[in-house]
Amino acid sequence: MPLGQNHDILEPLISVVIPTCNRNDLLAQCVDQLAPAKQTLLPDRYEVIVTDDGNSDTTEQMLRERYPWVRYTKGPRRGPAANRNNGAKCARGQWIAFTDDDCVPRAAWLKAYSDAIIAGIEVYEGRTTCVAGLHSPLDYAPINLTGGWLWSCNMMIGQRIFRELGGFSEAYEFAHMEDLDLRERIKDAKYQFQFVQAAEVDHPPRRMSLFRKIAPVHECEVIYSLRRGRKPNVLHMVCETSKARLRTVFRFPLSLDSAVFLCSAMLELGLMVTQFNRWKVRGERLVQEAHSAAPPRSASTPA
Repeated sequence: MPLGQNHDILEPLISVVIPTCNRNDLLAQCVDQLAPAKQTLLPDRYEVIVTDDGNSDTTEQMLRERYPWVRYTKGPRRGPAANRNNGAKCARGQWIAFTDDDCVPRAAWLKAYSDAIIAGIEVYEGRTTCVAGLHSPLDYAPINLTGGWLWSCNMMIGQRIFRELGGFSEAYEFAHMEDLDLRERIKDAKYQFQFVQAAEVDHPPRRMSLFRKIAPVHECEVIYSLRRGRKPNVLHMVCETSKARLRTVFRFPLSLDSAVFLCSAMLELGLMVTQFNRWKVRGERLVQEAHSAAPPRSASTPA
């Protein structure tokens, strides 16, 4: 049962959806910054929804004890795309703002989005920083300082449009490419999106997954190609990944982390070659399943 039942008197303008999975420490830092005393947007103009893919009840307990104004819902445990969609189903606002449990929204985040709303613009993206900086090739953060990416850690979309587009594709079972997929479908439907620099979220650096844990990233890239009507090519993927990894390692002074990163990259490339056909077969199945499960498009949605 969602928390915050005493917050149901007025419909909020913005519903903030935060997917989480077994990261209560990070989630608490995020939710702390969304408290009514922290955000400059009036409290009755927004709500916060946490959708939980974790395997215990500790997140719900923490929210009940420390953040009773947060609405809580259990996630479907089918990956972050499905988890975001699950949270969006609970949203009562005209607009749905997405951030992640490892992000730190600034005090003016929601006010900046609220002030930016204008007729004819249905999608907004904010500025995503990494104030602590990246100091090793093993550090990672999705930085967006000028717009054009529409990262799911800092975006806002009209609820009606989100539903018409079918939300995030649940073919992606890992946190990769699902936001770019939505971005391209927004473009296909001829909706515009606008960058709001003052809507800032900080994404502290996280340690990059090593070769086995990063394999689902490449499976998502195969799925993305299939969904966009392109034929995935293993040689192209290997070449592009090799160039990306080399650019990353030479961005920093050589260190032990550099050696670890390069060793992981070599194993990663080998895994791509051996697993590509399996990813492609599984990707085709997931794309078909997601297509079959998608709601019919509204007749009012632009072609």
